[in-house]
Amino acid sequence: MSTGRTYAGASAYDRAEDRRRRLLDAGLQVLGTDGYRAATVRRICREARVADRYFYECFDGTEALLLAVYAGCTARLRDAVPPALAAAPGTDPLTLARAGLDAFLRVVEDDPRLARVVWFEVLGVSPEVERISLETMSGFGRLLLALTADHGAPSPTDATDATDATATRLRADAVIGGISHVVMTWTTNGFDPPRERVTDALALFPVGGTGLG
Repeated sequence: MSTGRTYAGASAYDRAEDRRRRLLDAGLQVLGTDGYRAATVRRICREARVADRYFYECFDGTEALLLAVYAGCTARLRDAVPPALAAAPGTDPLTLARAGLDAFLRVVEDDPRLARVVWFEVLGVSPEVERISLETMSGFGRLLLALTADHGAPSPTDATDATDATATRLRADAVIGGISHVVMTWTTNGFDPPRERVTDALALFPVGGTGLG
């Protein structure tokens, strides 16, 4: 596959990828500080130092940019959990829950922009954005339940029948709903109380949800 003409040592493909990365970085900055309503194409392009005409090479509009930034933020949260579990000093459910949630909350605390995008800026944008947000949060709930119950790769389709699948989904939604509410309050309060106290309190949610607590 051709990558186009080379300019200043970079192919057309490389330049396009660089513009997309810069637009995503700018999207996180604007969405995570001033919010979705402030994230106009002109504002994003100015922040990214990318000509306006290139925005639509990467995204259909600001909603598509929001979803792409949201996907990147949630990937960071999701990817932080398994390594923390692997390094956990023990295999009992509560120890695993603390390790996974501490890693999850550390990502939130380290980048408040991420918290605003994931828990606040997706609200009220469109039915499609809300659908994706709800599905993603349900997936986080299933991830926490599966990894806490069994230190292995989670699978949302492990349930043996429709009744088990429904029960698992409801437990996962309950777990992530409680965690999400606490995270929203915690970030709004400027990350007070300290992360360690929040981790200890929230660790009971996935353990209880697995039935192993």
